[in-house]
Amino acid sequence: MPLKPGDSFNWTAVGWRAPDQRRTDKCSYCDQPLSEDEMPLIMWNKDGWCAEFCEACQRTHWGITIE
Repeated sequence: MPLKPGDSFNWTAVGWRAPDQRRTDKCSYCDQPLSEDEMPLIMWNKDGWCAEFCEACQRTHWGITIE
């Protein structure tokens, strides 16, 4: 089964980072800081752009729970 977000997710709200940019310290969706203890969901599109999602956005939009 492919991983995909729920219906409330808005792909146009994702802040993608270019392939030559450093990783971010904020969620690419809600812009909240990523703590050092968090395990972000990191994905790349086919052109190499990267997005990172905090645990709250993973839970809310992707149905992922980290314990």
